Amino acid sequence: MEAAPKMPDIRDLHPFDSCVTLGRVLHSDYPRCLPTADAVLAMMNRYHIAEALVHEHHARLVPPREHGNRRLLEAIKGHPRLHPVWVLEPPKQPGAKAAGALVEDMLAAGIRVARLPMKVIPPLPWLWEDLCAALAEHHVPCFLDFGEVSTRGDLTDHDVRGVRAIALAHPGLPLILSHIMGGLGIHPAVVPMIRRTGNVHIDIGALLEFWREVACEVGPERVLFATGAPFTDPGIHLANVQYAREIGAEAKKMIYGDNLRRLIGQVR
Repeated sequence: MEAAPKMPDIRDLHPFDSCVTLGRVLHSDYPRCLPTADAVLAMMNRYHIAEALVHEHHARLVPPREHGNRRLLEAIKGHPRLHPVWVLEPPKQPGAKAAGALVEDMLAAGIRVARLPMKVIPPLPWLWEDLCAALAEHHVPCFLDFGEVSTRGDLTDHDVRGVRAIALAHPGLPLILSHIMGGLGIHPAVVPMIRRTGNVHIDIGALLEFWREVACEVGPERVLFATGAPFTDPGIHLANVQYAREIGAEAKKMIYGDNLRRLIGQVR
């Protein structure tokens, strides 16, 4: 009888959480919150998470988004394990100039990752064209946020068509589907779309099993670790990857953080 393979120690995998929400979540369904950088770090220490991408809750939901984005920088100042993410939307003024200025401002502030609120502003290629072109010029990883208040989001046929069109129009722009909730599966066109594009990824922050299908059928390089904290208990997603028998140790290391570190390292 063949012995079961030894599972890697989580501390040896150096998890890099790609989705943590900072700020008070004023919603009755979510009494938990991570209102401060210290609260985020305490959560990370408890679960042996090495680093995290952090975005501000109100920047996702309350315009002008710049207020929440700037507040985030102050909140995590002096905490090198926390990496800021700005929530961006298409500038009201069309054209390359306004979009380029927005991205340059973000990069000048030390931000290397963006979240695009696709549930609020749908993935209409013509609407996102200028901003995506500016982001693609610098290879900025973009999390396509389909959540509403929490990680509870889904994809419609229109969403899939829009993401595919954006991905094909900007092949140098890394796109990560995020805040898409699913148990055993989500929209049936997601895996075919990821197969047919070289730049679409998925994070596991609201997924229990579906990420395994992407990792096994397309490749582990297209999957990013995420807890979705505080909306989801981090232990669930840590254990799902750590104890996945169909995923080898090197693939787990890629999913836990190497994929995200590679994408951030390509920003110019």
